[in-house]
Amino acid sequence: MALQKRTMGANGEMRGRSPTQDAFRRLFRHRAATVGAIYVLLLVIVALFVDTTIPAAIFGGEARPLIAPKHYAEVSFFERDLPPGTPGFPLGTDYLGRDILSRTLYGTRVSLAVAIVAATVALIVGLTYGVISGFAPSGVDNAMMRFVDFLYGFPLLIFIILMQALFKAVSRRGATGFVGMMVGIDKALGGMFFLFVALGILNWIGMARLARGQTLSVKQKEYIESARALGASNLRIVFRHVLPNIIGPCIVSETLAIPGYILTEAFLSFIGLGVTPPTPSWGLMISETYQGLRTYPWETLIPGAALATTTLAFNFLGDGLRDAFDPRLRGT
Repeated sequence: MALQKRTMGANGEMRGRSPTQDAFRRLFRHRAATVGAIYVLLLVIVALFVDTTIPAAIFGGEARPLIAPKHYAEVSFFERDLPPGTPGFPLGTDYLGRDILSRTLYGTRVSLAVAIVAATVALIVGLTYGVISGFAPSGVDNAMMRFVDFLYGFPLLIFIILMQALFKAVSRRGATGFVGMMVGIDKALGGMFFLFVALGILNWIGMARLARGQTLSVKQKEYIESARALGASNLRIVFRHVLPNIIGPCIVSETLAIPGYILTEAFLSFIGLGVTPPTPSWGLMISETYQGLRTYPWETLIPGAALATTTLAFNFLGDGLRDAFDPRLRGT
């Protein structure tokens, strides 16, 4: 049995560290995870304050729209395809004269929005479904999990592509009523709303299986039997005893899944089924410029580097969280 770590209290007496404190201590000792967490924090700050962090000097002191000029004809021919280091354009411009730095920073919003929304939806829906299935009688549990097995038969990426193609067709054709309202929301969000819907439809099934397995394991513990003996209701047992003990592995699992969500969004934008131009997305920026890779490599490599470093940062953070909250490493 691992010995509980002890620290000196303010009054001079020894007290043990809680499992949560011990987990965060191990997390901060994980150098790659710490670097990943700092990088993700910087991305969040950029996404929140990108409107105020891009100085006017980037645009040569002119009040030019950040995402794209209103009229491409107003862009001087000599402002197109400028290399990095050009005065006023630190990372150069693309084939339409749009500043690559501002579009790359704005692309952070799309990637983080997809990561947060997709992970949150998968966590909430999957956790709720899995806990209900694991805590329900065996007949209900069996029926619920057979439904999950049925959903596993759908090829996820192809299903998402078909959903996005359908949403794009509806958006182009126009609609009224509830569908028209959703189309309006999607246009207001630059094409991200339907992307959220497509990513959230099936991505929760893996979380449901994990939550169900964790629930089946926890509900056999002695403290659950003690709570039942004391007259606690099922709802109280779930919220006071089951969820606090399974939420850690579920959060770690979703953190590890975030790079997949970001790459899926980039892939969909690359093939024209993601965000709506001119909304900047790293995948869309690569799609628009990859044909000129040999002539103007910075136009493709800069958003590609941003995409690669972001997915690596989330991977490092997820690995650190997994190691930190692994009970087998507690006390080491």
